[in-house]
Amino acid sequence: MSILFCGFGKLGKDCVQRLIAEGYAISFILTHKELDNESVDTFAKKHNIKFSYKDARKYMNDIKEAISQEHIDYLISVNYRYILPKEIFKLPKYALNIHGSLLPKYRGRTPHVWSIINGEDFSGITSHIIEETVDTGDIIEQIPVRIKSDDTGYSLLKKYEELYPELLINSLKKLADNKPLIKQKEQEASFFGKRTPDMGYIDFYKNANEVINFVRAQAKPYPGAYYFLKDGNKIIINQLIVEESIAHDMPIGVINNVNGEYYVKCKNNILKIVDYKVI
Repeated sequence: MSILFCGFGKLGKDCVQRLIAEGYAISFILTHKELDNESVDTFAKKHNIKFSYKDARKYMNDIKEAISQEHIDYLISVNYRYILPKEIFKLPKYALNIHGSLLPKYRGRTPHVWSIINGEDFSGITSHIIEETVDTGDIIEQIPVRIKSDDTGYSLLKKYEELYPELLINSLKKLADNKPLIKQKEQEASFFGKRTPDMGYIDFYKNANEVINFVRAQAKPYPGAYYFLKDGNKIIINQLIVEESIAHDMPIGVINNVNGEYYVKCKNNILKIVDYKVI
């Protein structure tokens, strides 16, 4: 089977590496420039696989010409940042994507971060057929993943890394065996957009669980949730815990230094800031 692989980062690299180990032929790769030890472009160079950084929406003719002689059977998308146009994903028999949520919930960007912010007990990964609309195609297979109380967005993504290659191989086998696919239930769908660093401002007028979830979802090595001290300095907060021993007579949203420790009141509790960086 000949594969057009579209991917990026360690997730993409691990999947393309597993495909080759399983005997699949990678004919061409679409990726983004990274060039580190765990990147798709470095892997492609090392294994002499043809690749391009071009966005097919802008360079349609170039991409189609590059893959025209490859007789692609499958297009696989893993952590690929560009939306693939229909003219590309309709070339092979099957085009599939792996998404970091249990579709149809959490379509869109950074679903693992949003799921922690929203206090979910479970997230997971889904392989699905690519359509023109984002994350709406028929489901091939899913793997649920429990979100622990101490999980961060980063730690949840690390759990995904272990599961992506296995889900991909199982999905290809299901498609080859013509196993039935599952239609997504639109009434259960939700969509969340891209997160940017400026969206990390903490709202302490929410309850303790909401604030703690918001902070841990974005904790280091992600950019982090942030607030400001009384002197105007910005504080990046990576972890908060509920602190019952401090009096509740402080105003909401004002960070106080008590005996060398930072505390802040939210809607229903006092929170101790236990991991932070003042910048």
